[in-house]
This record gives sequence, C-alpha cells and structure tokens, in this order.
Amino acid sequence: MVHGLGVSGASLLPLARLLARDRLVLVPDLPGFGRSHARRAWTTAELAGAVDRLCELRGLGRPVVVAHSYGCHVAVELAARRPGRAAALVLMGPAFHRGGRSSLEQAARLLADAPLEPPGLLLGATRDYWRAGPRRVVATLRDAMGIRLEDRLPAVGAPVLIMRGARDPLTPRRWVRELAARAGGPAAVAEVPRAPHALGYAAPRAVAAAVGAFLG
Repeated sequence: MVHGLGVSGASLLPLARLLARDRLVLVPDLPGFGRSHARRAWTTAELAGAVDRLCELRGLGRPVVVAHSYGCHVAVELAARRPGRAAALVLMGPAFHRGGRSSLEQAARLLADAPLEPPGLLLGATRDYWRAGPRRVVATLRDAMGIRLEDRLPAVGAPVLIMRGARDPLTPRRWVRELAARAGGPAAVAEVPRAPHALGYAAPRAVAAAVGAFLG
C-alpha cells in the first residue's frame, strides 16, 4: 500500500487492517515521510524504485499495489517502469487531474476536502506534514506535477481499479473515467457514496469490499 503526499502509511491503516484478514499487507512509509528518514526529497521515480526494492527484499513476487492520491503516481510509475512487477493496481483518489495542476488549485481543493474528513485523519496528517517538512512536501509536489497519469497509464498492462469518493473535490468523476479509458490493460471504476478523498481511512469497509470484488 502506498500513501499520499505528506502523510504516512498510518493514513491507510483502517483499510489495511481489513485487507490483512486474508492477505499479507505491507504499509510502508515512503522515504522521507512518516518514520522513514531521508536526507533529501526523493523523486517519484526514486520512490517507485524504493517500492520495487521492498518487493524484492520481501520476496513478494507480483503483489497488488494499492495506492492513494499522490501514491497513485508512485504506483503507476512502478508499473510502467517494471512491467510484470504488479499483478494489479488499485488507485484510490488519483491526484492532480487535468486542469488542476497548480499548487493554488490543489491547496484550495484540500481546504474544501478537510471538513469532510474524519478528525483522526486530520490530526495524523498534521503530525505527518510536520515531520516531512514543507521543503520536502513542496519538492515532491513539484515533481509530481510534471508526471501526467493519463500519459503514463497506457504503459501499464496490469488490471487497474480506479476509485473515488462521491464527495471528493480533488478527484473529479470525469478524471477517473478518463484515466480508465487511457489504461493499457483492463480497467474498472468504482465510486464510494458519501466518501471524501481519504477513502482508505474514511470508508475502509466499502473500499475493502470493492477491492475484494475486483481481485475476485
């Protein structure tokens, strides 16, 4: 499981606990975030390489990669650079939609989403952002802005499930549909009713059910 920008794996734990009932689930903190230290900000390509290396070290073979928000960039970059590495991708609330690739736009949408999220997530995110520091977050954001998911997904042949919350201001419905249409392999779309951006924290049961149905 790959978390979003600025936060840590803790943002995915409610979903991870449900998926772990009948699967091996790894929820790492990407280098520089959460409790994982790094001297400098890593690029998205380097973070994808770190996930790839983790898979090798743990002998995971071809895992399913479940990612949220900016983590979707990391997951898609991994699958595009290493065909056959991922058995499937689950992209929850993919970030930086076409037409919204500016820092001000993202900040405005984050502010709109904040009141919709559970208080526990906001407290954890505040702590995680403090640990990561503004320089790392901004550097990672700038790198991510240069990666267009709609241009990278055609190189991904693995099956893809793309999800959004029905109340998510960061991931418009049209963006999810566009990404699914651009995927290089089989693609499915799911929308969780009344859910905000942080699907794995705010609506873990609904997401776990959708993931289970997708994986068959």
